[in-house]
Amino acid sequence: MGRIGAMYYNRGDLEKARTIFDGLVAMDPASSDAHAALGALLTRTLQNDLAMVHLNRAIELNDQEIASYVNRAEVNLRQQKGEAAIEDLKRAIALDPGEKHPAANRARAMVIGIHDALEARGVM
Repeated sequence: MGRIGAMYYNRGDLEKARTIFDGLVAMDPASSDAHAALGALLTRTLQNDLAMVHLNRAIELNDQEIASYVNRAEVNLRQQKGEAAIEDLKRAIALDPGEKHPAANRARAMVIGIHDALEARGVM
């Protein structure tokens, strides 16, 4: 079911993906993958508070899940929690020393973007 939800998510059919991910979380509340998927979808749809609930749970269940850290960093940035976002990005990057994981590479790009934005403001 997770693959089908991911297919819908990737195609942009977020309503169907949400139905599947909600069902997966309900069926197995101890699944880090289900919480991570639902958290990613909620991040994408700007449902920040609910996204945080599922991303935090995903990380509690599996602290090696890179994408959850990156998604949580995105939500933290939206909520003006810069230090928490930076910590999540650092963790995501540290989990991918080979620089191969797409989510960790997204974290690297986010760090560059944050650096550039701060530099443009004269903060750095």
